[in-house]
Amino acid sequence: MAVNGMSVEVCSNCYSPRIAPYMGYETGKRFICQDCNHISAVTLEFENIDALVAFLQARKDAEEEEQGVEKKD
Repeated sequence: MAVNGMSVEVCSNCYSPRIAPYMGYETGKRFICQDCNHISAVTLEFENIDALVAFLQARKDAEEEEQGVEKKD
């Protein structure tokens, strides 16, 4: 898990904190996600783990609400 002080960096694709430097930064500052294998120069940073959990819960709630709207149509 990439944790800098109190902040948490996560994959920009799947939001996993299991990211690592890609090729030891030989190709520039790029990361590979150990969960989805996404390679990116962009990560998302949250103030702390609680902020990440709140974001993921809000995202899940929004997806469930959107699916509920689609089922009614």
